[in-house]
Amino acid sequence: MLSLSYATAAAAMLAAASYLFFRVRLFVTTTTMLVGSLLLIYGPAYLSFMLSSGEPGALINRLYGISGNPHPIFAIIKAKISDFDAVVTAMNFSVALMFVGIIVGIELVDRLMPRRIFALRAALTNWNSQALRDDVGGRRLLLIVILALAAFMLFVSVTEHHIATIRSFFSLPREDDNATRNLFRLQYASSPNYSYRLVLGAVAPMFIIWGLLSGWLSRSWPLLLAAALLWIATLIGKIDILSKAPPALFLIQLLLAGLLIFTNRITWLRALVGSCVVALALYAVTRLIMSFPEGTAVLQIVYSRVFEAENQSLLENFATFPFVHPHMGGANIRPLAMLMGVPFIPGYSIVAHTWYGTFAVTSPSLFIADAWADFSYPGVFAFSVLAGAVCRSIDATFLVHGKTVVSVAVLGAAFIGVFTLLITALNTAFTSGGLVLAPVLAGLLVTAIRYFDNPNRSSCSLRAAQNE
Repeated sequence: MLSLSYATAAAAMLAAASYLFFRVRLFVTTTTMLVGSLLLIYGPAYLSFMLSSGEPGALINRLYGISGNPHPIFAIIKAKISDFDAVVTAMNFSVALMFVGIIVGIELVDRLMPRRIFALRAALTNWNSQALRDDVGGRRLLLIVILALAAFMLFVSVTEHHIATIRSFFSLPREDDNATRNLFRLQYASSPNYSYRLVLGAVAPMFIIWGLLSGWLSRSWPLLLAAALLWIATLIGKIDILSKAPPALFLIQLLLAGLLIFTNRITWLRALVGSCVVALALYAVTRLIMSFPEGTAVLQIVYSRVFEAENQSLLENFATFPFVHPHMGGANIRPLAMLMGVPFIPGYSIVAHTWYGTFAVTSPSLFIADAWADFSYPGVFAFSVLAGAVCRSIDATFLVHGKTVVSVAVLGAAFIGVFTLLITALNTAFTSGGLVLAPVLAGLLVTAIRYFDNPNRSSCSLRAAQNE
């Protein structure tokens, strides 16, 4: 059964890769980002991690003929769970089911909205030949929204002394073990204000891109300055998290938006250059945030954090449910727990207590980990279908108009939403990650602009929609 599960997982990955290349095709879309990122981190890298028992840098070591040691978590799990093969088998089948579910979700949207999907494919094919345009307008309302966001974020940053926190953090001694910095980060990193964190992660980056592009096309200095102010407020908030990922991902968001101004095609050369840029950004921010002993291979640490830590966390989750703790039946998902009238018990705290003896550790894991913890295989499939359908719906809603300011801004926001899916629960990715929240806000603002600022255009759009 174990060998069959590995074969099934590998076959599902191959099918997903073929689907990406020949059905979805290599354009920058939310769907492409979802399938591509899952294949990147939970494809061959996942198989390598599991087959090598978590050996750090196993793929790189094999290229140099080096043999490393298994990760300690494997021995810890085997000591606690007698049937370790059952854990791995469940993981492999779940990963395979995830890829199948995502494809099913994408195909459902394609079948339900065939005319939009046809228009989407035409818009993506003609993207490079189009000039960037702002088909929404509404600079006054957009300016008000951006200024309001910037004012709110700066107010929180000032009242919570974010700049002083950042200055204190970077003035700490760069010890080899990062002990002082880790303790400081634990006590002072990020804002306790949930609304601020929501705006910082899910909303502000989209409006920065929107404001900069709209202001540039219309030569509106007030809009450009407001977007720049929001960028400053967002950068302060990202650095205040005192972690390497948020500033690097924010930079990648802006670079992705810049790329989409010129092209949306993914070629091997662009993929290679993009990978190098991402690696360089992660490396630079890691060196800035953390300190390392002389001779430490920082790139290997970055590789391990990106490709191996997530798979380790996934293993810890699957080894916990139901082998140590029974499936939770929805109590792990706050909205469902509230609807069922049961106490909300975060699955990650149970996982942390199981393997590390504390409820304080949080290990980010792929969205199917929560689905598995609550509903086993049906949850994995259902959540995967929903993820695929949501991403495809975003493309079908916003990209059918071609290269527009709104489509570029939404794709920039979707990048973080998809990334959040890789490391946390589905409902968290939809809201805090902005995968659903950002497109919904964009749609509401577009509707408001057309209603208040462009009544004639709104009427024309309505008549056009009726004619279709």
